Parts: sequence; structure tokens; C-alpha cells
Amino acid sequence: MAVELPQGTHNAQPFRDGVLFNDSEDNVLRYTGRGEGEEDRAMAMPKYNPDKLTHKTEDQKLARPGFARGLCPISSSVVAGGASPSTVSLYDLAQNKMLVSVQLSNDVRNAIHGLEVWPF
Repeated sequence: MAVELPQGTHNAQPFRDGVLFNDSEDNVLRYTGRGEGEEDRAMAMPKYNPDKLTHKTEDQKLARPGFARGLCPISSSVVAGGASPSTVSLYDLAQNKMLVSVQLSNDVRNAIHGLEVWPF
């Protein structure tokens, strides 16, 4: 399989019959199947109240809310995604929706990078 990924892609990995990845430029988790696009998904990172965020800067290229980073398949349809500020969310690809999201910090400099199902 070969695929062109957008600039700013993180955590790209084969998944089912396509590719699962974080599109950090657009703040979304994406799944792209091999078919005609009927399975393609783009699910947004959570939104945050800007008044509660800390360590914001004018240049939001990296340290910004919604920066998609960290990705872990849980099942054939549910995946976990990380984001800034320190958030882990579960997404259901079959239903094309976010199931739950937990935010651990308001510091936009911190993003959840490494996700893994435990025990291994």
C-alpha cells in the first residue's frame, strides 16, 4: 500500500484496509480506506474555552489547542487520540463520532503523544 499524507501528519499507521493518522495541521484524526471514500473519516479534536488555557503564545504553530498527536487503535472501530492540552479522546469510526474525552491540563504546551492499550 502507498499513500500520500498531508504535511503535518503524525502517528500514521496501517489500519483495517486503509491508513489511520493524525492530521495535526487541521486538528483532526483521519481514517482513509482504499475504497471510493465511503469509509473516509475526519474527526475534530475537542474544542476548549480559550479563557481557561495557559501558556498561549502568538505563534501557535506547535503549542496550540487541538494539536493532534498520539494515536492508538482500541478495536476495529474505536481509536484513542491525543491532543493539546493534555487530552485523550475515544473516537468511534463506524459512527463517525467522539465517544468521550478527558482533559488533564489547560497548558497548551502539553500534548498526549504516546498511547498504548495496557496490559500489552
